[in-house]
Amino acid sequence: MKRKGLYVLATAALLALTAGCGSNQGEEAPENQVTEAASPTEAAEATATPEPTATPEPTATPVPANYMEANGIEVLGAGHHTCEGLVVTEWDENGEAVVTLGNSEYSFEVKEEDRGDGTKMIYATLNLVPHVAENGGWSALAMGGFVDLQTGKSFVPMNSGIAQVTRLKQEEKEYDLQLAVEYEFPSTTSPYYTEKYTLVCPSEYEDAGFYITGWDSIADYEAFTERMGLWKKLNFIRHGETELLVFGVNKALATEPEKKPVDGAELVEENYFETMGYSTKGEGIYTWLGTEALRKRNDEKGRWESVALNEKELTTTISITEELLGDGTKKIQWNVIDMFEMVSEDEVKIPYIKCAIADKRTGLVYRPRTYFLADLYMLEKDEVEFTILVGRESVEEEPVDGMVKCSTTYTLICPEDYNDAVLCMTAYAEIEEDEHVYLNESEMSSLKEIEHWEYELMFFR
Repeated sequence: MKRKGLYVLATAALLALTAGCGSNQGEEAPENQVTEAASPTEAAEATATPEPTATPEPTATPVPANYMEANGIEVLGAGHHTCEGLVVTEWDENGEAVVTLGNSEYSFEVKEEDRGDGTKMIYATLNLVPHVAENGGWSALAMGGFVDLQTGKSFVPMNSGIAQVTRLKQEEKEYDLQLAVEYEFPSTTSPYYTEKYTLVCPSEYEDAGFYITGWDSIADYEAFTERMGLWKKLNFIRHGETELLVFGVNKALATEPEKKPVDGAELVEENYFETMGYSTKGEGIYTWLGTEALRKRNDEKGRWESVALNEKELTTTISITEELLGDGTKKIQWNVIDMFEMVSEDEVKIPYIKCAIADKRTGLVYRPRTYFLADLYMLEKDEVEFTILVGRESVEEEPVDGMVKCSTTYTLICPEDYNDAVLCMTAYAEIEEDEHVYLNESEMSSLKEIEHWEYELMFFR
């Protein structure tokens, strides 16, 4: 979990059955009334006595197919699943995270490869979408592992990145398994907390599964470590009140790939820059008319608040780098450098500007939800769909003669042939009422929606 500095607002990261009947039995005939009995016209036929009915054979109770069925655990396939997990929504007066129950979004994907020697390799990926709190801090609290669907035995390797060999016993059967796991944490270039498993097992083994659940890393770290390097039944894994999801490899392989909808498709404009007559700038030092906010520290709320806004000539330094990553993607970074003035320990003056990554052909704007965490977007160009990652981070240096140098970097991970991204920048004309509020969902908008009043809207590439 990360927090922002002065420039980034200085915030932390059953069933019941009843029946009744009524009758008029035993009523006598009125006194002196003669009742005539009906005489039969034919002799009554003898009634046959029914033969004894045979007692039905008791129905056998179905035997559960495996541990999951016996314990009522649904085995899921690939794709996204939302359930009760653990999130951090606030921080206490000591800066400690307050962990509570909340919606967590997990996803699972898997690939299988036959090695041709009687064994196969299974590549499984478990993801958790981090939760972003209103103050911009984020959390990713989860733990996962391998599980045998037949017996419910789970296993996590002792060390990350190192394969561990173990033997699985299923009644009369035994399987030698080799399992490795790698952990990837959320960052400016990673939108998830990820656990990647590589399993080598016999080709005939068909009970591979994986699980993920919420984990309070602050209150119960042992729940994570006590599973390492040994077999542990699923119902002995401590996860409090959070749900535990189980994914089956075979079921996931049979699942149709989930197609993520294109983000902001309804806002797309054709040839937006050409229509609007916009142009892009390159690297350099720019002096431009903008605004400067006076911020004061609010110790009670634990943050800095803007209290006044003044028009001012600003000086901003822009540098741009591009790097091929070797997997068909590239990383573009825009570094924006501004200077803050420390008026006192409790007051600071900062440029009051806004920046975002935009697409110059469509006019769409892609914003990160918060700092130090990437957001994933789905785009479509020329009938081809692809994803991009958008991230942002900020670093402040120690004050020198009352001035603080702040460097904010905007990062884009995209396909090598995607060349329509620009960084847009402009000034605010008034203090935003919700400047301290962050959303837990990605924000999509159009350049048309960016209010910049009389201030210049600049683009850099």
